[in-house]
Amino acid sequence: MARKPRIHYENAIYHVIARGNNRESLLLEENDKRQYLHIIADYKKRYAFKLFAYVLMDNHVHLLIKIATVPLAKIMQGIQQRFTQYYNWHYHRTGHVFEQRYKAFLCNDNNYLLTLLYYIHQNPIRAKLNDSFNYPWSSHHSYFTGLSGLVDIDFILDILSSNRNHAVSQYCSMIGVPVNKTDFKNEIAAPPQPLAIEVANPPLTWGELINKISQEQDIGLDQLLGKCRIRNIIAARRQLVFYALQNNLLTRQQLAEKLLVTPSRITQMYYQFASQGNNSITKA
Repeated sequence: MARKPRIHYENAIYHVIARGNNRESLLLEENDKRQYLHIIADYKKRYAFKLFAYVLMDNHVHLLIKIATVPLAKIMQGIQQRFTQYYNWHYHRTGHVFEQRYKAFLCNDNNYLLTLLYYIHQNPIRAKLNDSFNYPWSSHHSYFTGLSGLVDIDFILDILSSNRNHAVSQYCSMIGVPVNKTDFKNEIAAPPQPLAIEVANPPLTWGELINKISQEQDIGLDQLLGKCRIRNIIAARRQLVFYALQNNLLTRQQLAEKLLVTPSRITQMYYQFASQGNNSITKA
């Protein structure tokens, strides 16, 4: 029997759990975790949802998300599909990476929200990881330092107290952080940053981008946008795809149509360029 579609509630808060297929580990490497955070950051910008908390374990993730108008199903479909494309390309494999259906629990109570925050940030402790409070792959760091970034901490901290310092202290007491240790903030690892591209501010437009790459690489626009087997033109097309996707200039489908390839080939080009480590482009 087909599963029933999820009911969409605008501005709802969800606790999301996504596990590796057959509960296998899929986030063993730091770069895999960074890539997952990068994808979340990309879709957060695209779909304007808020991320209240997260933890990335080796074989599953917990997310605490407040959606806006875009349904959670669309958000998670994008995140999971894009990570699957990365993972299968990077590890030369095919097939499912995540269990086919993530779990999502609606949260409509502040006390329950605080309980979820505690539960999510306690995951490394329950897993008995060494130096659990210093685990770098959770949003605990953002709440402990009181600094927002990828995570939107204001909503939950405001529940604890209107005074930010007091709210952080309340959080520390709730989570069980040794707040009496005065140098703890200096010892805790800095929260990991998602993989990022250094770009012009504001980003180039599509027209500016193709003209810039064409001029810098000394190739014609017809070569850049058409099919070609010349090595430097292939490299330029990969750079074009990477920058366009990173800055949401076009979708994979739109890029595929413009470059006369399939959407799956666009994904390959994106990660081929990303793996080279030269991910910057500046505006003249």
